[in-house]
Amino acid sequence: MTAPRSATVVTSGVSVAAIDLAGYQRIFRIRPFRLFWIGFALSAFGDAMTRVALTWLVYEETGSGRSLGYLMLAYTGPILVGGLLAGWLLDRFDRRKVMLIDNAIRCVAVALIPLLHVIGRLELWHIYVVAAVYGLLMMVSLAGGPALVPSLVARDQLATANALEMLGWTIGGVAGPALAGLLIGAIGATNVVLLDAASYAAFALALAAILRSTPAEVGHTTATAGGYSIWHAVKLMVASPILLTTTLMFMAFNIGNGMLFVWLPLLTDQVLQGGARLYGFLLAALAAGQVIAVVLAGTLVLRRALGTLICAAQFGAGAALLLVFLTRNTTGAVIGLALFGVCSAPMTIWAQTLRMRIIPENMRGRTFALLRMIMQGGNPIGGALGGGLAGVVAIPTLVATSALLILAPALAGYAVRDLRVAGGPDEVQPQPAGALGEEDVIVGHSAD
Repeated sequence: MTAPRSATVVTSGVSVAAIDLAGYQRIFRIRPFRLFWIGFALSAFGDAMTRVALTWLVYEETGSGRSLGYLMLAYTGPILVGGLLAGWLLDRFDRRKVMLIDNAIRCVAVALIPLLHVIGRLELWHIYVVAAVYGLLMMVSLAGGPALVPSLVARDQLATANALEMLGWTIGGVAGPALAGLLIGAIGATNVVLLDAASYAAFALALAAILRSTPAEVGHTTATAGGYSIWHAVKLMVASPILLTTTLMFMAFNIGNGMLFVWLPLLTDQVLQGGARLYGFLLAALAAGQVIAVVLAGTLVLRRALGTLICAAQFGAGAALLLVFLTRNTTGAVIGLALFGVCSAPMTIWAQTLRMRIIPENMRGRTFALLRMIMQGGNPIGGALGGGLAGVVAIPTLVATSALLILAPALAGYAVRDLRVAGGPDEVQPQPAGALGEEDVIVGHSAD
């Protein structure tokens, strides 16, 4: 008997969602997307391994928390400049070629670490420079993926494609550090970094294959980027209630999330009376919730507006952390963090699907770079805020603050009608008045 390819979930007699089990199979039949995703996933996996390896390498060489702080600064400091540069490059030139060159440069830069180590010339500043190159070019992949993917798949496959992007990041973020930890002891931190160089080479080869197998218009924008600047992307974001609201909501979410990674080890040690093993288990529970939700998000054909689902998911993530605050025991922490993962993972998938429909094709590079820079900025702000409050307020207060920073913006977002109905049957297609006239962009049609 053949297994059904789809099923319908019914609640109180109302169809909520259909589970399209063949969605992943259909999208992987598209060879350019399949090549892109495999290369992207390998690169994300390698990046996660390298962050662990370089952190351990710096700590092993210096034993200094200050040196680790400089490493984090090198990783994150160049992102602002790199984001502006990445957006311009992605909108001005063939996106496939830009991402290919990016991966080739990062491959060479990362490979210098094991090479210099072998010849006995590796110094601390070399590691900082490689980390800075990563930070400078990071937005090429972060913005390049959503800028390129809509030209590789059909419009009704965007949600599945976005789910697979999130799945690649999630699996890399979960399995990469764990594997790096095992390999550092077996082959050394510098050789782990060499695996990341190989992942960049694999992504570059995948992009080269896409270049050969797809027409030129797949990688090119419909108009030159010379007719507008980053300020046109700012103008579009401010004029679109959906873009502006989701960006601010997600920035607030990331502030709360950044605080989470400050208070979670403190909660584990001081409140739950656990050690490193419990800390790892709690992180695993969060990651497991994310992976499950991402896989489901790519198969669910939802009957509710995506904007409403985004608000509900962010509200649920905040409520999950309130459960951790209220229970203050190991069971509550495990359940709360797993639910936090389940609720938080689909948010990016749904929001990215909406953004791809709103942002004009010839502005995707700069606009996605701008939005992701703003949203990613919440994590270091949250980390700094959590670190500053950690010695001033009690740990449960930190947990509650983190939860409210996530939960409250979801309620505010739901009050914005344009977002609430976006991606649903009552959706009003956004046309930001005065945001993008023909004098601003040579081709100003919305991408499908």
